[in-house]
Amino acid sequence: MGLCEAHGRHLPDITVAALRYARANDRTFPKPVGKRGAELLYRDGDLKKWARNRPRAASGTTDLD
Repeated sequence: MGLCEAHGRHLPDITVAALRYARANDRTFPKPVGKRGAELLYRDGDLKKWARNRPRAASGTTDLD
């Protein structure tokens, strides 16, 4: 499943932009398992596990460290 589909089905509280940012900058983000055209595909279980365990910034900040 692609990131837009994952957002719509399983991760509505995480924006597509945040998923794309995490894909580019978070070392713990799941690795793609395939490709459909230009879109990278991920296992839904891997994305759900990442979302449960992802680091969260303090409320009111934009600091990702």
